[in-house]
Amino acid sequence: MAYRNRERIRRILAHAEADRVPYHAIRPPQVRDLVEGLGLDQDHRAFCLEGDFASVMNEPEIEASRFRPCFGELPEDVVFSCWGIGQQAQRTAEGWHAGHRMFHPLADVASIDELRDFPFPEIVGSKADQELEQKVRTLKEQGYTVLGQMSQTTLETAYNMRGLPRLMMDFYERPRFVECLFEAIAERRQYQARRFAEAGVDILRVGDDIAAQTGLIISPALYRERIKPLHAAVIREARAVLPDLPVKYHSDGQLTALLPDLMDIGVTIINPVQPECMDLRETKRRFGRDLTLWGCMPVQSIFQHGAQDDIRRHIEFLMEEIAVEGGLVLNFINFLITERSLENLGAFFRFFYEMGRYR
Repeated sequence: MAYRNRERIRRILAHAEADRVPYHAIRPPQVRDLVEGLGLDQDHRAFCLEGDFASVMNEPEIEASRFRPCFGELPEDVVFSCWGIGQQAQRTAEGWHAGHRMFHPLADVASIDELRDFPFPEIVGSKADQELEQKVRTLKEQGYTVLGQMSQTTLETAYNMRGLPRLMMDFYERPRFVECLFEAIAERRQYQARRFAEAGVDILRVGDDIAAQTGLIISPALYRERIKPLHAAVIREARAVLPDLPVKYHSDGQLTALLPDLMDIGVTIINPVQPECMDLRETKRRFGRDLTLWGCMPVQSIFQHGAQDDIRRHIEFLMEEIAVEGGLVLNFINFLITERSLENLGAFFRFFYEMGRYR
């Protein structure tokens, strides 16, 4: 494919301009159907459907039978992660996807002994673990920049296993329980980070959803005491193998208060930098020399409720103010597919393919 260019990404992450702003594609079937109907040439089609990036994961195959005993009755369509977290897809009245209902396998665990009996994932030596190097090599040969995907690194995995309100109470009522839970998660996450680096990924993607629309969901003090050391240890494991490995941190919401802490432990990219939550202009001004802004797409506002002229104006703003001197990657996170958002996505594909070039 002519579109992909690994040198483009290297320059952008080094805060230099390249041929164009990179795009991290989303791949639901409705997007493929949309693109197929646009009559695009091969290069433009590759941009829309494949983008610049591909991800690899290092998680064992899921055996639902290991986790069902953790619950009472469950709907038949619940699917599990390798951590035993159950998800049931939800839909709007019109039939569009609308997120997931979550089922927490540790919700009723009452003791540390029960926690130690939980079937945590066995990552070492799993099929995905053994095949990691080959997957990375193949994707690089295809021209992709490869991300090692281990978002939901510690805190989010813990609260999805335990339930957020229960875990927040555990911090104060059962601190030793939380410590044991974090130890079990962190041991596996540090192994994964090292393996991603050994396999030669280009970017390590970590993160926990630690913010909501207007601010953090835990205090900065609690983050610094209990979560930051775990994040730092994961990054150290990877950088012990690849010292200059870029690190992308994902959290939805208003994350500004923790950006200095994330930079302190080695984060070089933040995502999704939601325009509805974070001031893109101010974030670029304060942090743009050190952090790449990855995302920056108004999926809640313009793509759901705006017009195609709004899409064009947002791209003009990004190119004139945020893309300057590199450090910008466009990406849709939590893109809710509706009739309006698909129309606007089609406009984005037309406008950004032409307008997203450096002069």
